[in-house]
Amino acid sequence: MRGGAEDGGGFTLTVPSWVMPGTYAENIRFLADQKEIAGVELLFFLYNEELWAEFVSEWEEIASYRERFVFTAHLPEYIEPAHEELVARLSPLVRHFVAHPPRENPQAQAGLLRAWTEKYGALFMAENITPGLLEALLPHLGEGAGLCLDTGHLLITGGDPAAFFAGRRDRIGEIHLHAADQEAALKDGKLADHRRLRAGEPWLEEFLPLLKDYRGVVNLEMFSWEEIRTSIDVLRNTRLLR
Repeated sequence: MRGGAEDGGGFTLTVPSWVMPGTYAENIRFLADQKEIAGVELLFFLYNEELWAEFVSEWEEIASYRERFVFTAHLPEYIEPAHEELVARLSPLVRHFVAHPPRENPQAQAGLLRAWTEKYGALFMAENITPGLLEALLPHLGEGAGLCLDTGHLLITGGDPAAFFAGRRDRIGEIHLHAADQEAALKDGKLADHRRLRAGEPWLEEFLPLLKDYRGVVNLEMFSWEEIRTSIDVLRNTRLLR
C-alpha cells in the first residue's frame, strides 16, 4: 500500500525483515498478510556466515514475493569487498541498498561504493548516523550520491529531522522513521532509538507534513510488530495513510 495523497500517490511504506522472532522467510510470510505494508527492508547489518546461509537457503521463496513487495537492503555496518556476494545476489531484486558511513577511512568505503555503482547501478544510499561521519564520506562519493535520512539517529544526538530533510530533500531516497526515548532505554535496556511513533511529539508534528508529497521509501525501522502497528495508526490518523 502506498501512503500519501488521496489519489494513491506518495511514499512507499516499508518495514524491516525482522518484526518478530524468525527467519527472513517467516517474517515475510507474516508481512504479506499486512495490507498496509508495501515493502520490506532486508537486514544484513549484523552479517555472518550463518545469516548468509539462512538467507541463501530461503532465497527462492523471498524472491517469489517480488510482485508483492518493494525490497530494499541494509548493508553490513562495515562493508568490505567480500560483501559483493550480497550485492550481486540482491541487485536484481532490491530498489536500493543503504550503507552506514565508516568510523574511519571514508575514502576506502567510498571507493568500494563507487566501484559497485559502476557495476550494479546507482543503487547505494549513505545513512546519517553519528554526527560528522556522513559529512566525511560524502565528498568522496560525489554530488549525486543518494541519502537515507534516519530520524532516530538525529534525535538521540540533538538533530532536527525536519531541517535535515528540507536541506537535502532531492537526494533522500529513503527515510528510516522512528522515535527515540533515552529514559525508556535506561529502564528496559533496549536501544534508545528505533522506538514507536507517539502522536503529539513536537518533532513528529513538524516532520510528518513534509511527507505529504514525498515519493521515496518510508521505513518504520522498528523491530517489533506491535510497535510498528501502533506507529501505522499514528500515520493513519494524520491522513498520511488511507
